[in-house]
Amino acid sequence: MSEWLAGPGFRVYPDKVNISDRVVDRHVDAGRGDNVAVLWDGGSWTYAELQAEIERVTAGYAAIGLCAGDKLVVRSRNIPEAIAAVLAGFRYGAVPVWANTLLKEEEVAYIVDNSEARFAITMSELAGPLRNLKADGKLDQIVILDGAAEGEGEHAYANLRAGGGAKVIADTEAMDPAFMLYSSGTTGRPKGILHAHRWIITVGDPSLVQTEYTEDDRILTPGEFSFMGTFAHAFLFPLYRGASIALFSQRATPEAAFAAVNEFQATILMSVPTLYRAALADASLRERFDISRLRYTLSTGEFLGGTVYEQWLAAYGMPIYEVYGVSELEVFVGNGPAFDVKPGSIGKGLLGIKIALLDDSLNEVPDGEEGVMMIHRSDPGLFLGYYRDPERWVLQHRGEWYDTGDVMRRDEDGYYWFLGRNDDLFKSRGYLLSPQEIENALLRHPAVAEVAVIGIPDEIMGNLVAAYVVPTADAETGDALAEEIMETARSLIAPYKVPKTVTFRDALPKNPVGKIVRRTLKDEVRAASLSK
Repeated sequence: MSEWLAGPGFRVYPDKVNISDRVVDRHVDAGRGDNVAVLWDGGSWTYAELQAEIERVTAGYAAIGLCAGDKLVVRSRNIPEAIAAVLAGFRYGAVPVWANTLLKEEEVAYIVDNSEARFAITMSELAGPLRNLKADGKLDQIVILDGAAEGEGEHAYANLRAGGGAKVIADTEAMDPAFMLYSSGTTGRPKGILHAHRWIITVGDPSLVQTEYTEDDRILTPGEFSFMGTFAHAFLFPLYRGASIALFSQRATPEAAFAAVNEFQATILMSVPTLYRAALADASLRERFDISRLRYTLSTGEFLGGTVYEQWLAAYGMPIYEVYGVSELEVFVGNGPAFDVKPGSIGKGLLGIKIALLDDSLNEVPDGEEGVMMIHRSDPGLFLGYYRDPERWVLQHRGEWYDTGDVMRRDEDGYYWFLGRNDDLFKSRGYLLSPQEIENALLRHPAVAEVAVIGIPDEIMGNLVAAYVVPTADAETGDALAEEIMETARSLIAPYKVPKTVTFRDALPKNPVGKIVRRTLKDEVRAASLSK
């Protein structure tokens, strides 16, 4: 079992904790108020300026009737006003609830209803669904971050922060609810994942050991803060360390991301594998942009694979550190500067977090054998629960363990190798197969930009191994290329793992964070076969 290490003060939290205090006020009190906290196109805040902005917004919250414990839906791109509004929510004792900007009105309505929120924060262009909900009596107040208010119950951020008033600092307990994010809903309706204020210490401490952020770092992500990985690693954890965050609110293309790295002189870029693969496919980026100031890049959201790591290192001379986690805790396995990367591995367990690979009887499996990744329910980094869904909490636990559903193995050096989710694995000819292992082999072919492997039901084989490939821009698709790709697989993996078919596609189905959704692909393939 992973050793649960804790030095003096490490992951130790007092009775009273407030995230805003830990990520902003603490630095000002320690004399670091003049350090830059937030940068954006056209401006910046030092820690002292950010603290003052938070105080103004907090006073504004009091003026519009927000109460400690109230849920506060946040639907915004990564703009400075959203940063201050969320941190002010923490300071006030309210509970920010992220809602992704790509969600449709029905999905936004579900989050508002399920979270029991009466207040919302949004941008003008994203306000439509929230205004409709307010008109239906499902919201009381809306704050418009970047424009004018329209009608009763709306407030412009500029006016909210200008009202003045007494300072408000909530006396929050470490276990008080702090924020909530909603899962992508791959197993049904999205679930509200509720975290406590202690999380900034209990997960922030080991994450900063892993990433080795410094006060001189500038962290940039094209990803929205409505996703746990970016919210933690590119918003709260950098501020917790006293580093700077650079805000990116454009469409997440490699060109735009590289331009932002140059503009803000970022030292760490965090994104999803899709962006790194797209960047590698466009050799002109290396000539047009100098990103050498980056110390390293972080990858999250889906499996990176060893090929992308090796290609990126060769092209740009810096590593991609792949990290793994779940929204119910955040990252707890990952790569980082402290040890060498094994291409294809998701790294080592983060210091102090109590995890284990277990079999069906909840016994730890030996190194080299497959097991399901689980987190001990006593670990203080785990979430408080699924909001208004205690039954799901029970179903997600097995004995004293939180079951992630992810199948892995650990090698003799302590590196973890991701094999897939329980619901992604399938049997073919009696063998239990991992899509990720097969995909990693197929990605070795230079014409494969992206790939997803699924099992197609077959009366004889159980499932046929089928690969769906997005080719690189210059590839000539056809039977010859398909055979080449399968031959690459034959040279790397056992014969029973090699795909029987390779189908070329323009794109693969993905969720808003850019993760390939195999279940949707299976549904598309099934629907296409039924229509024939």
